[in-house]
Amino acid sequence: MRPDEELLGVVVHSGLVLARGQDMVAALRRITAFPAGLSLDAVVLARAVHAEAADRREREAATQREVEVAERREREATAQQESTAAAQWEGAAAAERERLRKRAITEQRYLPRFEEGDTLRLAVLGPAGDARWLDAYQATSSSTEEQYRLEASYWVMPLPRDGLLTLVCAWPEIGLPEAPTDIVLPDLAIRAAGAQALWDVAEDSEGITPA
Repeated sequence: MRPDEELLGVVVHSGLVLARGQDMVAALRRITAFPAGLSLDAVVLARAVHAEAADRREREAATQREVEVAERREREATAQQESTAAAQWEGAAAAERERLRKRAITEQRYLPRFEEGDTLRLAVLGPAGDARWLDAYQATSSSTEEQYRLEASYWVMPLPRDGLLTLVCAWPEIGLPEAPTDIVLPDLAIRAAGAQALWDVAEDSEGITPA
């Protein structure tokens, strides 16, 4: 899930450190409100040995994803062969049912899943203290010999009813322990309702005459 790309959200919070360790820090650049939820833009910076650990974890995760893609293609090819065989014996209708069944099994097996060491972990705590871990809907990273940087965006829905957002972030594989943070966002629903359609903003801008 991600925010509506045709809406211009309202920034309701910015510049908040979530966790800090030796030679590493995780922070929120901004929280942007939309009628349906919140977009959280996070950044992680790591130096020295922690930068090496983060870069290594990312390369390992990329390799694993490549292996999974190859396995998925192999399973799809096998399913196609089995469907062809079924067509010869049972007819086209039965073959199509078999192909769809095999495809459903393949997609279910390879849906994106949470890999604990892949990246920054960010969770929202509910009123009962239950954690709902979030998946980044977009992320980029860069690394040098001395520094690693991760930029990731997370989607939270629905809007917190009372305006209290409790987050937990962690990346223990590179030395960042779990750390909870309470964020108070007053008048959140009212402010979120102020999100504007990008096309409307563009049309309004066209009518403005430069001074």
